[in-house]
Amino acid sequence: MTARAEPCAGSAASPIVPELEGLESAEEFFAALGVPFDPRVLTVSRLHVMRRFGIAVEALLREQPGASAPERRDALRAALRDAHAVFERATPLEEGDFRVQRAARPVKLARRG
Repeated sequence: MTARAEPCAGSAASPIVPELEGLESAEEFFAALGVPFDPRVLTVSRLHVMRRFGIAVEALLREQPGASAPERRDALRAALRDAHAVFERATPLEEGDFRVQRAARPVKLARRG
């Protein structure tokens, strides 16, 4: 099963970097940016990796709106590498990226006595 990534941020006529235009799968993003990945990590954590990457893309656009294409490309490579690395070390449940996961965590109650 291949998850489809959200369209790349930027205007329809001007994607954040040209090589990301029209990409759909996580593997395509890794290949286009030249970032190595462990297929086992994507099998288990694809949605989580791409969500982290998407958050980083939004931050890049907000914090560096005038960045050149090479600067954006470097920042995107680093963001994708970092998002992947998080899930090499931890499971999606341990990271608790989604609200439903945070809400499902057990609450420790203080002992009386």
